[in-house]
Amino acid sequence: MFDQKTSLLQLLDASSRAKGVQIFIGGESSLVPMDQLSVVVAPYEVDGRIVGTLGVIGPTRMAYERVIPIVDITARLVSGALNHLNH
Repeated sequence: MFDQKTSLLQLLDASSRAKGVQIFIGGESSLVPMDQLSVVVAPYEVDGRIVGTLGVIGPTRMAYERVIPIVDITARLVSGALNHLNH
């Protein structure tokens, strides 16, 4: 269990350094702790600075065509709301 949490934290850290949506598919990524899981993540930001990451953890056979735009739009909405509150 601890190894899985550590792997997920490493995954979130890696995704926070990238722009846009990233997809980590179970067995193809050393960062995903279980072969049968995939993770779709996107960072959100305030004033152009990444302050967090949000995402969906699901089965490797999830509906990526639906999940990817949801994660992307949600990250953009969170960024917009945080920027609005910050000003």
